[in-house]
Amino acid sequence: MNDQTFNSSPPSKSRSFLHGCLIFFLVILLILVAIWFSMVGAASYLNVGDRVKPVDAIVVLSGDEGDRILEAVKWYKQSYGKYFVITKTHTEDIGEGRTYSEMLMRIAMEGGVPADSMLFTEGEASSTLEEARAIKILAQKRNIKSILVITAPYHTRRTMIIFDHEFFDTDIKVLVHPVEDSWYRPLTWYLSSEGWRQTLAEYASLFLIWFGR
Repeated sequence: MNDQTFNSSPPSKSRSFLHGCLIFFLVILLILVAIWFSMVGAASYLNVGDRVKPVDAIVVLSGDEGDRILEAVKWYKQSYGKYFVITKTHTEDIGEGRTYSEMLMRIAMEGGVPADSMLFTEGEASSTLEEARAIKILAQKRNIKSILVITAPYHTRRTMIIFDHEFFDTDIKVLVHPVEDSWYRPLTWYLSSEGWRQTLAEYASLFLIWFGR
C-alpha cells in the first residue's frame, strides 16, 4: 500500500513538468508569431499604391540607383504617360563629370524613352517634400493635370501623405505606385540590415509628419 503510493508520485510530477514546458513553449511560440505579424504589418502599412491609370506625366522620385526609373520606363512604354519627369536633388554630382539626373536620363533613354518627352524639375530638392513642391510647379507650368509618382515600396505611404497635402489646392490628380519588382517585401524585409534601416527611417519620418505639423 505504501509502496504503491510512493511509486505514483514521480509520474504525477513528471506530467506537471511536461505540462509546464508545453505551456512555456506555446507562450514563446505565440510571442514569436505576434512579433512576426507585427513586422509584416509594419511593412504592409508602408507599402501602399494606386492602380496605374493613364496620366499626363510619369514622375520618378530620386533615391535609388535605377529601380524606380526602370519601373517608370515600363509604364511609359505601355503608353501610360505623355511626359517623363525626373526630379533633381542636392546630390546631383556623382563623379566622373556626371550628375544624378543625367544618370537617370541615360537609363530612361536606353530603356526607350525619347529625350523630347523628358522633363526635369527646377532647383535641387533635398527631401520628398521639396520634390513634391518642385513637381507641383512644373505641372502647373506645363498644364499637367495628372501624374503617376513612382517610388520605392517602403516610401509610398509617406509619398502619398506629402503629395496629397501639397496638391490639395490644385486640380492635379496624383497617383502613387511602388516599384513592383523590389527587394523590399513585407514578408522578408526584416532579413536584411537595409530593410531595417529603411523601415525605421520611414517610421521616423512619418512620426515627424504626424506630430510636427
